[in-house]
Amino acid sequence: MSDADLSLSLWLCGDGIDVPPLPVATAADAAAATLPAEPFDAGPLLAAWSARGGPVHDAGLGARPGEGGGRGEGCRDLAWFRREVLGGGQGEQGAGKGKGTVHPGKAGGGEGSGGSAGGPAPAERPRPRVEVGAHPHAGALGPSGEGGYVHDPTRLKRHPVAVALSAEEERGACEAKRDGHKEVMEHVEVAPPTPGARVFCTVYTHAKNHGTAVKAVASTWAPKCDGFMVSSTETDEALGAVNILHEGPEEYDNIWQKVRSTWAYIHDNYRHEYDWFYIGGDDLFLVVENLKAYLYSDEIRAAGEGGEPLFLGRRFKEGGKEDKIFNSGGAGYVLNRRALELLNGQFEGDKCMPHLKAFWEDVMVARCLKNEGVHAYDTRDGQGGERFHPFTPGHHLHYAAPKKNPESDWYIKYTIDLKFGMDCCSEESLSFHYVKPDLMQKLYRFVYGLCSDP
Repeated sequence: MSDADLSLSLWLCGDGIDVPPLPVATAADAAAATLPAEPFDAGPLLAAWSARGGPVHDAGLGARPGEGGGRGEGCRDLAWFRREVLGGGQGEQGAGKGKGTVHPGKAGGGEGSGGSAGGPAPAERPRPRVEVGAHPHAGALGPSGEGGYVHDPTRLKRHPVAVALSAEEERGACEAKRDGHKEVMEHVEVAPPTPGARVFCTVYTHAKNHGTAVKAVASTWAPKCDGFMVSSTETDEALGAVNILHEGPEEYDNIWQKVRSTWAYIHDNYRHEYDWFYIGGDDLFLVVENLKAYLYSDEIRAAGEGGEPLFLGRRFKEGGKEDKIFNSGGAGYVLNRRALELLNGQFEGDKCMPHLKAFWEDVMVARCLKNEGVHAYDTRDGQGGERFHPFTPGHHLHYAAPKKNPESDWYIKYTIDLKFGMDCCSEESLSFHYVKPDLMQKLYRFVYGLCSDP
């Protein structure tokens, strides 16, 4: 369907906005309501009105009781609405067309454009208030705040972000310190290219990190994914960042809602295009070749035979309890298409706690999948080495259990069959966490052998 087919016309009145059902109103209907003759994207207008506390009705154009199909008392024209509700220049952006469907009553609203890949991240503006019932399928906003935006996940692969380092910075990126990072990354063997496993990678963040953490991800491992997206608070097409709307505030203690909406957006727009879906934070380093090789291995292909749902990552015991296993969000985790569909089907059920405000999104995803009988899969290699890692390479290499009361360390309590030293990490390791931008460049150079020997 074309953008025009998926657009909505508005019936603008002083006591609310009527959203006509599809198909869009005709030119004659639009003229009678002083609307533009061609359809337009209603998303940003609806969200702006909602943010002002205005009611939104679900009715046919001209079908309101007592109005005889024409504009009623107190109605306002589009120019008034743009001026008074959207305000100034932003209102002119509000009528732009967006990609994808804008669902009546579920449209997101206008935050404005994101920053460019090369400049500092712009100051964040307040997120529009969207009715709770619209989530987690409220969609995303485009660069100009238009609703119904659908990201192109292949853009970064086709147009990689280049980061030019000075000679001094390049030397620093290749400098090997006594922190264990180089030793572990040289222990990891990068798999050859793997056909067949189409992988969609996602990291979540906010606009203030676009010029730092996100840029480091986008300029290193991200273009190796078949599809890539950054779930953020502003849309920046050059970085693959998308402003995905979610319930509640944008803060660490509400990551569950952010991730819930991110997974719903992925499900709605990309589930048929890819086989596997990986998610983690913006401080994640991923060896994409090893991820794809593992997903296409005989073991995983057999485990997923017949459409079995798979949930892969670094298993932890919640509170040390064997019956409460989840995959670490820090290390990132992977769903196949069937698991994604089952997770999406759980999002609005009471057992999945759809309105919970919490930071333990990884625990919540595991609980939701458990409702469908899906459990975290053991992803260790044949020697018991882990592939997914919740810390940096050097941290894992040098980690030692506390001599007194080792059970007091959450990592000891949560980990299944913990190994120490180089045994910590499989030669097929694929992810590490808490990786800052400068370390991201180091790990990338170490694992791919890009540093010349001194």
